[in-house]
Parts: sequence; C-alpha cells; structure tokens
Amino acid sequence: MMKPEKIENEVQLLVEGKDQWNFFKALVSHLSLNNDVQIQNFGGVDELRNFLTGFVMMPDFSSTVRSIGIVRDAEKCAAGAFQSVRDSLENASLPAPTQPEEPTRGGDNVAVTVMILPGGNREGMLETLLCETFAGTSVEECIDGFFECVEELCGHSKRPDKARARVYLATKPDPHPSVGVAASKGYWDLDHDVFGNVRDFLISLSPPET
Repeated sequence: MMKPEKIENEVQLLVEGKDQWNFFKALVSHLSLNNDVQIQNFGGVDELRNFLTGFVMMPDFSSTVRSIGIVRDAEKCAAGAFQSVRDSLENASLPAPTQPEEPTRGGDNVAVTVMILPGGNREGMLETLLCETFAGTSVEECIDGFFECVEELCGHSKRPDKARARVYLATKPDPHPSVGVAASKGYWDLDHDVFGNVRDFLISLSPPET
C-alpha cells in the first residue's frame, strides 16, 4: 500500500499510479509549476481510501495544505469513478466536490478538486488522451494497420488505448514502456489541445493569494 510522502507544499496533487506520477511530473514542469505543486502517488484505485486516511493525519497537513487535486482514470464508468473518489474523501472528512473539475472548499479552508480522465464524462484513461494526440495522423494509420493485421492473424478484436499508446512509443528513437517517462522525453505533445482541461485543472489548484 502506498503511503503519503512528507508534506512540503500547500498544493497537493494525488495521482493514480507511477505512470500518472511520471506524466504529471513532466506536465507540471512543462507548465513551470514545479515549485507550486507536490505530486503524490496514491497507488491503485482501491488504495485511495486508505491513502487519504493516512494523508490527513500527516504532520503539517492542517497547517500547510490549502489545495488538493485528485486524478484517477474513468475506466468503464466516469460517474462511478467520481463517486468512488467522493466516498474516499468523505471517509477522510475532506470536502467532496459535486462535479469533476469544480473545487469544493471545506470549513478548514482546504479546497479539493477532482479530475476523472479522459474527461467529459467519457470512459477511458490517461492513455485515451495520449492516443488522441496522434489521431488523424499518418502514424495513426500505421498503428491501425498493425492492429488490423494482428486481429486478422490472432482473432483479437479489442484495441485498448494502453496498447495503442505503447505501439506509438515503439515508433520513437528511444522507446520506453512507460507512457509517463515518455512525457519527460518529449514524446507527447503537452501543448496539444486534448490536454487543455488537464492544464487548466493543474493551474487552478494554486489557491489565490490572501
């Protein structure tokens, strides 16, 4: 089970797994928010509840944390994923937003904002957005051809976004199996329009100056 790291920043970004941690580390750096946001990996979706329970008990939580962002994948149901995060927040006595990407502030002056990827109440995950960065390109045509060939030979009919993202990375000079590390190598266009809401979400986490 993942445990919270020492709290060092008033803005805490909690993400699902190491791939998301690496991706958001690269995106936070790209947005020059390194000094404003501390990223924590809460592990798998079933670990968020216990992670938050320990998180709010950390030394300096009450005196330091002013804004919390939580990111997780929708998988098959965005609404179910969001409700799961809400349940975990309520269990830890933290503010539970009523809508994704809309901050809710509690009586302790801590704001909480939740993002469910890929956004727009769609099913999917981080890799869904990543695949959309090369949609409509000649590279996508090659990737489609690859999967069509594999399906014809092996009978597979599904093309999960995780697999498509990894095939895309195989086209790069220094392929790496981690989509998160690939972000630090510049293999994903972090300025692409598909990341617009994600960028806005990260920027919005910084509380206003008082």
